[in-house]
Amino acid sequence: MQTKQFRTKENMASRRNPEEWLNNELDRISQLPDPLICQVLYHLPTKDAVRTSVLSTRWRTLWLWVPRLELNYRDFQKKDPLDRITDIWHGIPRLGLNYRALQQKDALVNFGDRFFGSDRVSGIDKLELDVESNEGMDSNEGVGYYDSYVTPWIDAAVKRKIQHLDVRTDPDDSNRYGPFNAYFHGMPPSLYTSETLVSLKLDGVFLRDSEFISLPSLKILHLMSMMNPREATFERLISSSPVLEELEVNNSLNDDVKVFRVISRSLKRLSIQERMSEVVIDAPRLVHLSIDSSLSGSYAITSTMDTNVKLVIQHGSYFGDFDETSILSNIERFRSCLSGTSKVRDMTILGGGGFTGYSCLRWLPTILESFPNLKSLTLECDTDRERSRELELEDMDEINISYVPECLLSSLEFVDFNVPLLSVVGEMNILRYILENSAILKKLTLHLHKDCSTKDELVKKLLEIPRGSTKCEVVFFDWKA
Repeated sequence: MQTKQFRTKENMASRRNPEEWLNNELDRISQLPDPLICQVLYHLPTKDAVRTSVLSTRWRTLWLWVPRLELNYRDFQKKDPLDRITDIWHGIPRLGLNYRALQQKDALVNFGDRFFGSDRVSGIDKLELDVESNEGMDSNEGVGYYDSYVTPWIDAAVKRKIQHLDVRTDPDDSNRYGPFNAYFHGMPPSLYTSETLVSLKLDGVFLRDSEFISLPSLKILHLMSMMNPREATFERLISSSPVLEELEVNNSLNDDVKVFRVISRSLKRLSIQERMSEVVIDAPRLVHLSIDSSLSGSYAITSTMDTNVKLVIQHGSYFGDFDETSILSNIERFRSCLSGTSKVRDMTILGGGGFTGYSCLRWLPTILESFPNLKSLTLECDTDRERSRELELEDMDEINISYVPECLLSSLEFVDFNVPLLSVVGEMNILRYILENSAILKKLTLHLHKDCSTKDELVKKLLEIPRGSTKCEVVFFDWKA
């Protein structure tokens, strides 16, 4: 039986003369007004938007009016210079660059300088830069910073009313944290007084100190692996952003910072992964708090937290030591840190290396005791457990839990063990503890390791456990690292 093929006039024309069909399609797009074409180009990667400059005379400079620019130094490091010119950055000659310049190491710098120096570039809504570490200083001077080629670009973007700025230094760059030639790109002073900036994400750059900061539109601030700012500069950044809603600070505070204060009436999401003596949080509108359990000091939460706050505990090596004295000491200190979060109803514990379903058995009941109103609990592990499994099995199977926290009896309804379960004794002790003592538990979610015994065997074991809640549903998923 033959299958009939139905062809439209357009399809038949494209088969007879593909070039003519393509030209017709381009003509249709070209009939659109320039602002609409720029809106289309806005959603393309910059390198693809630049390629359109070779379509016709009209398209030659259209991409320059797109209020978005993303530059990645890797796009300028093609092994074959010809590929770099013809395949990646079609249209660069329209800015006045020559092929010889593009074959040099500073192709990225040349492109950026020409772009930001062009009068044809009007406003910039979004700027994303992926760069290598700064290499302008003498290696004998050690770790430092200076105003690099990035500095005037960002200054120009601020003058063009930028709203979203994202600058990242390549984390794989060996010079970034090395003892020699580790230099940070300096941010311009104008960044501190941008009236239009809504989102600022900086990774591996230098923020200079400033006595005056005013960011009236800033809502999102992410600072990761930063260099040099004093404690007062960070606090001024927050207090001078009256509509700030999201703050992430990761490995960005100097070693001499003793107390980090987060005081904001607008802040809704806060994530801190730092090591200092104390963090003071005064943010009454907070709905999401992520903290690092390896904090050497303590967290002080001075404002009243809402019961709808979601708490995320980033687990480092804080509870990793199996020495009984150390564990009890750490648990007691950690409980005092969380005294302001007792009303939290939704908590997630994220584990790094060494965190597993076994190790949490030692301190989970004590942590739960600090949250008498807890409704939802998630335990997550982001590493495989093969290396520490045998050691933990020998140690964890002997643990006996003798008390039941209040939340298990009155409020806990959802538990998600997002760790790779193997259906061994240590894990079954955890599951038995949860199932037997949770009076109103509605759902227990489990994730099976690839080496786990069959699902039927695990289900059989779970059915033999007496349940405190007759409405509890147990759901299984395969573990995905």
